Amino acid sequence: MGRTPRCARCQDAIVTTEPATDDQSPDDRIRPSTVTLRDVAGAAGVSKASASRALDPTSQYVSPEMRARVLETARRLGYRPNASARATTTGATAMVAVLVSDIRDPYNAEIVHGVIEQAGSSGLVATFAGTDHAIDDEIRVVRMMRSLRPHAMILTGARSGSTVSRASLEEELARYTQEGGRVVIAGDDELPFDTAVVPRRRGASELVAELFRLGYRSPAVLRPDHDSAAARQWEDGIVEGAHRLGMRIEYDAVVRTPMTRDGGYDAARNLMERRPEGLDVVLAATDAMAIGAMSAMRDAGLNPGTEIGVAGFDDVVGTEDVTPALTSVNLALARVGAAAVKLALAESAADHRRVEFEPRVILRGTTPARHG
Repeated sequence: MGRTPRCARCQDAIVTTEPATDDQSPDDRIRPSTVTLRDVAGAAGVSKASASRALDPTSQYVSPEMRARVLETARRLGYRPNASARATTTGATAMVAVLVSDIRDPYNAEIVHGVIEQAGSSGLVATFAGTDHAIDDEIRVVRMMRSLRPHAMILTGARSGSTVSRASLEEELARYTQEGGRVVIAGDDELPFDTAVVPRRRGASELVAELFRLGYRSPAVLRPDHDSAAARQWEDGIVEGAHRLGMRIEYDAVVRTPMTRDGGYDAARNLMERRPEGLDVVLAATDAMAIGAMSAMRDAGLNPGTEIGVAGFDDVVGTEDVTPALTSVNLALARVGAAAVKLALAESAADHRRVEFEPRVILRGTTPARHG
């Protein structure tokens, strides 16, 4: 019995492929380490060009049947595409780069979840980079990602920065598209690229309408402490809904605070200390802020939902697990992430495309009816 060959330097065993036996098919005798695109094409009974298109998840010019046959053949033979060669040939790798403003934010995490699932089922690998809500950071990351030549870049979350910075970001992304890349925004329709829209404004307006129907008339608003399109759309929806229904939002009932649990706690504690007249419900820009507000109410000796209603926004942070369960607005965030990948894989269009989902108000225990 022969000795297992070992690496002279590290003494790790070197695994080799067993020789083919007579009961193996000719296709299976090909060593995985030497399988080429030509081998896959021959075994699948298609041309090399057809095999290449079938193995490219971004190709639109291949039938589902052929793609399935070529992929199965590649799997059976152990074929692994050469990413560097693909980038040289097509100008891009089978990768989608996702720029996330804050991966700790459950809102972004839900979008990312949708991106990962859709990218995986589409034959793409998703890679991520944080930008900390800052446009200047996004510009830096876009420049770095361009060198990796991903098929597409997906930008998520809120962003803040000067008009000059925003123009620079648009220029940098435009250069990337001129190189053959695709850009999709998953969030707010604020940049001139294909967008999977998060319906914040409409969702906020519909939330106010539902609360009005339940008998609430005097809301306090916990708004984000930084300016962004996301924050403006949520606030515009709240104000629009309140104005249409004749609800008054007093100046001293609006508090700017970070979009975190602690930010919500501090803002609600401030409100409870001065208790604006008639206050009957607290509206927070995120569920995390709303959950923090509920804790502040308890510490002030109040029962959330019983004495003052509470409503969050985005429906992604254990809203059903708190007591009482938190009223929120479901924004279909995972579907937004999946739609962003689909837009990135679709053929380029002259006009920028816009996909928007319906928001859904979820009424729970923190906003019981106030009638009677």
